Amino acid sequence: MTASQNAILLAAFGSRLPGGEAALEALRRRTVELYPDFRVETALTSGTVRRHKGANSRQSRSPADILKALAREGVQRLAVQSLHVIPGAEFVALRREVERLREARAFAAIELGRPLLGNAADVRHVAKTLLSVLPQERLPGEAVLLMGHGTRGQANGVYQDLADELRVLDPLVLIGALEAEPGLAAKVDELRSLGVCKVHLLPLLFARGVHATRDMAGEGGNSWRAGLTNAGFTCEPHVRGAGENPELAGIWLDHLREAVEKLQA
Repeated sequence: MTASQNAILLAAFGSRLPGGEAALEALRRRTVELYPDFRVETALTSGTVRRHKGANSRQSRSPADILKALAREGVQRLAVQSLHVIPGAEFVALRREVERLREARAFAAIELGRPLLGNAADVRHVAKTLLSVLPQERLPGEAVLLMGHGTRGQANGVYQDLADELRVLDPLVLIGALEAEPGLAAKVDELRSLGVCKVHLLPLLFARGVHATRDMAGEGGNSWRAGLTNAGFTCEPHVRGAGENPELAGIWLDHLREAVEKLQA
């Protein structure tokens, strides 16, 4: 099987900010190094982000567009790796497209890699990994609040699963959701009950996009940083996407490795 017949598609939500795709590009480079016999493509699953990029951008094509093009170009074996954090709506849409192509026999073999928190074992693995990459300047008694995106439906419960794992490992490491529950208000109550004074604020998002820089760490009155400050906490934001962290990015790559192994079985 030649390299042109093997391919990997890395699918991330995407970011509108200049430099917001740094995490995706870094992971693409690692993938190229790990799989020299595979053609490596990237795609953004967010229609809003793709439209913002513009029609002339190489990132304006949807995952479905790229998958169809790969099939036309003779790719036989394809691994699609989700770079989402939870199996929410964006991942579900990607999975449906992969299943549709599998049923249509568009490829000799096609496999989909899990998002970061794809199953219970992933949740335990991520919880332990997170504790190893927390801010080094954090002092005893200081809390950490992770901001996830949040989603509708059952997938949002993954955040609670992660919170439960983190509570056992370190009761001062919490997680909330930007666009779902538990939101910031619930986390403020929890932080007060813990009696902490300082909170380190981190995004549990693949890239440092608008949510991390504006909604979490921004100077505006609606940011999580402002909310925590107004609630009386000293707040120190750390704006770095999970995909920019080699240890966390390695978990996505582990999931890709499993998908590639299935292709070769």
